[in-house]
Amino acid sequence: MRKHSFFVALTCIILSGIYSCQEVGPDINLHGNANSVTDTTYIESPVATPEAKNVLIEEFTGVQCPNCPQGHMVEAGIEAAYTPGRIAGIALHPNNPLGYPYSYSLQNLINTPSTNIYVYLGNLGSEPCAGIDRQLFSSQSSIELDRSYWAGFVAQEIALTPQVNIELSSLYNTSNRQVTVIAKVHYTQNVSQPNNITIALTEDSVITAQLNGPITIDTFYVHNNVLRTILTGTEGDNIAYNANVTLVTGRVVQLVYQGNINTKWNPLHMSVVAFVHEHSTSQVVYQAKKIKLTN
Repeated sequence: MRKHSFFVALTCIILSGIYSCQEVGPDINLHGNANSVTDTTYIESPVATPEAKNVLIEEFTGVQCPNCPQGHMVEAGIEAAYTPGRIAGIALHPNNPLGYPYSYSLQNLINTPSTNIYVYLGNLGSEPCAGIDRQLFSSQSSIELDRSYWAGFVAQEIALTPQVNIELSSLYNTSNRQVTVIAKVHYTQNVSQPNNITIALTEDSVITAQLNGPITIDTFYVHNNVLRTILTGTEGDNIAYNANVTLVTGRVVQLVYQGNINTKWNPLHMSVVAFVHEHSTSQVVYQAKKIKLTN
């Protein structure tokens, strides 16, 4: 049985004339999520400098969607246009007829998290469509956008200053195929809206049949950014888990999750995606981070 520490300590460091204090919170599972190991929170001083904004692209796609390969190309082109790491792409395969695998498909890419997120974000738009930071832009009626809009709205979002920084790391145990993900969220501004964190696992170089155009089926099509699972709830886990955790400048919340890698997935091709987002009348994403699952 894992032991939890229920004390609050005040750590102060004097270094090069700088007096710094951190209130270190309890190391305890605060979410009740089966994948959540521990959560810790404290106020840091000095406050972290805001990092560069990264943009989340959630692309909804399907193997029987004739235009979806064009969407894949647009998303890949956006990733290539920016410094690696600035775009966090996730390809979601929700449960609908455009996603049904062929009888000879090597894999079925449909999964429950993709379907749940599709519903959570409004169940609007025709594939291929994508959410850019889950932002409802002023000229649009849905956060799920036609591919012709993706690049322009990514450029708009990436120029912003994020309200939070995300430190993200992962440890993969080859013997039991278990991954441990550590996400540390630093608030660089006061935030008044409820915030959730979502942590997802994706895979590149997944080969299975894809309709490419009106009649051509590419039996060995290579899919990237495929959502495999989500370690948090599909709508994320609440960062402010009780009234004492206020989302103020200097707040730090560290979360540790563990999950198992299916034997059908290749951990060498997988990534961890973490993003902090609102969870009320809006689901807008403040910041995203994507790293390789294995080093």
